[in-house]
Amino acid sequence: MATIQRIIEIPLSELQTDKAKGMDITITNCCCICGKKIKECAKTKMVHLLENGNIVSYDGSDIVGSQGFFNVGAECTKKLIINFAF
Repeated sequence: MATIQRIIEIPLSELQTDKAKGMDITITNCCCICGKKIKECAKTKMVHLLENGNIVSYDGSDIVGSQGFFNVGAECTKKLIINFAF
């Protein structure tokens, strides 16, 4: 029996702090949710961001409209109830 894959999307902006919303997460080494700087060599998880501004619960690179993966700090990873961080 084949496994059914359900992909869930939520707007990143609903999770972000005002600080993170004001940052360019594509060029800064910060958490894309809270905006705090991530220490060099720190273990981080990543979220998969789509062109429509949503994060998606899928870590495959074959999804249409992918912008890629962005860092999430350890504290913010704990706040993600559904497995959005890889």
